[in-house]
Amino acid sequence: MTTYHHTIFYPEEREPLDEATYKRSEAGTLKSLPSALLLPHAAYSMIGEALHQTFAHASSLKPELVVFLGPLHQPVLDRDKPAFLFAPAADTFEQAGRTYQFDEAMIGELTLGFPIRRAASYYEEEPAFELTLPFIDSYLAPNAILPLIGKVENSNQIAQLILALKTIVQRQPKVLFVLSANASELLPQREATDEANHFIEDLIHEHQSLGIRSSCNWGMIEAMNRSALVKGRWKIASAFLKGTDHGRITDTKNESGLMTWHIGAYKGV
Repeated sequence: MTTYHHTIFYPEEREPLDEATYKRSEAGTLKSLPSALLLPHAAYSMIGEALHQTFAHASSLKPELVVFLGPLHQPVLDRDKPAFLFAPAADTFEQAGRTYQFDEAMIGELTLGFPIRRAASYYEEEPAFELTLPFIDSYLAPNAILPLIGKVENSNQIAQLILALKTIVQRQPKVLFVLSANASELLPQREATDEANHFIEDLIHEHQSLGIRSSCNWGMIEAMNRSALVKGRWKIASAFLKGTDHGRITDTKNESGLMTWHIGAYKGV
């Protein structure tokens, strides 16, 4: 498996990619595993600083496994149903001259017991895993990585994902979950800001109604919350709009055009 989204979302060459993702701190907030991060996805020019600010909270951790949980914006193909979660088809990933190893044993167990399939095509469409991977490498350097992307849209799928997450933690408790989601769809200024405020409110109070929001990947967030695998509550790490750090959601009347807030958060103790 190789890259599909370089140059558009992140630098293609190793040196500028290392410069963009270089770990800034060794003293993170989170001290135990399992823990979780919530990160946005977009070009580094828009979210690079948000990723740094959020990953910094996990920089003290030494996870054996990082599980990436990313969205699928396109419909699941009929040929792949009833699967709604997808692991990479290959056992490794090549990016800017570096090879990353996937947890083959865990992927094998999950594909046997859950509606999870191995498929490369969805990773060709979705950039979130690919652009987040260099930060995972820089800040966490795990022994193995388990990417799952999918479309979790109803209570049955949430329940099945919870069982899969519990299986992962039972097999490897030293795990960090990395969820990728934006706070809203691309919306006009007022709607985007309202959605982002609701997104944060739902997130920190762990409301089980995230599906009423326009944010992508709400089903995976809800599954993580309901699973109770990670202690504590979500805390906001960053709030960016069009690449600008706002610290928190603020009035954006001067902004025009379609936009989305990019929110970073962390959960654990």
